[in-house]
Order: sequence, then structure tokens, then C-alpha cells
Amino acid sequence: MKILNIIRENWAQIVFLCGIISTFIMQIRISREATKCSLRNDILEIWDKCKNTKTITKFQLDSYIESRDLYYKLKGDGFIHTLDKKIMTFKILD
Repeated sequence: MKILNIIRENWAQIVFLCGIISTFIMQIRISREATKCSLRNDILEIWDKCKNTKTITKFQLDSYIESRDLYYKLKGDGFIHTLDKKIMTFKILD
């Protein structure tokens, strides 16, 4: 009964707090998806520059590896695994 009285007396604050928390959670999810999209675009840009010659510079490879690792940590999906196998076979230029 005591809990019901607390809820009844403070319902406006509880609803406000739930709204703030749910908005915060949504923003985190949106930010994660936006970051994954940006990383995917970076990886694809490197792939497009290097796929015809099958060569990659050290700087491109470092950038690719950093983007790939972050993408995997964010639980990125699918096709990057296929590109990873192909890119790692490219000849590295100085």
C-alpha cells in the first residue's frame, strides 16, 4: 500500500523520468547505428580505391583495420567479413 501511495503522489515525476530515460536510450541506439554506417562507408571507400589494383598503402590498411575492429565491436553485420578476407590478401605498398 505504501508503494501505491508513493506512485500516486509522484506519478508526474515518474513519468517524466521514464521519458528522459527512454529518450536517452533511443539516442544511444541511433548513435550506434550512425557510427556503424559511417564505419561501413569508410571501409567501402577503401575497398573501392584498392579493389582494381589489388594493392593497398600502409595508411589505408591501418585505417581499414581500425574501422573494421570498431565495426566488429559494435556488432556490425555481414559483408565486411567477406571484404576483410579479400583486403588482407592485397599487396601492401610503402
